[in-house]
Amino acid sequence: MKLQLLLLLTKLQTYSMQLFAIVSSFFLPISGILILIGLSVILDTITGVWKAHKLKTKVTSRKLSAIISKILLYEVTVMLFYLIDYYILNDIVLTFFSVELMTTKILALVLVSIEVISLNENIKAVKNVDLWTALKNLFARAKEVTQDFKDINAKDK
Repeated sequence: MKLQLLLLLTKLQTYSMQLFAIVSSFFLPISGILILIGLSVILDTITGVWKAHKLKTKVTSRKLSAIISKILLYEVTVMLFYLIDYYILNDIVLTFFSVELMTTKILALVLVSIEVISLNENIKAVKNVDLWTALKNLFARAKEVTQDFKDINAKDK
């Protein structure tokens, strides 16, 4: 009896590892998206804790445990959209656009945008710096430098 149970558990472990490998390989095309979403949630959480520390707000383990459910919710949602996209929508979308898995990518963009907006709010509360304004200023300065290089190059000719 013990030997049969041991054999059953060994086979179950082997087959579960094979099943995990098959499922993982199916979701491999969106692994970068899943990593990006997870990192954006973690980065937002880090800036949220920083904001709470600077503003002397109490951070509880209950609030921090929400990160796990948030990451799981986001990741499972993207995986479900990928399944829908892969089996149903991708062929329809490809008749109008040339982007594969477009709905999955749009969903990922929306989720990451939510986290970036929250990250911006956290940084604005702590450092009083708006990321969007800083980014606009950076692009404006880059445009000025490019124009200066073009002017210098035009003078040399």
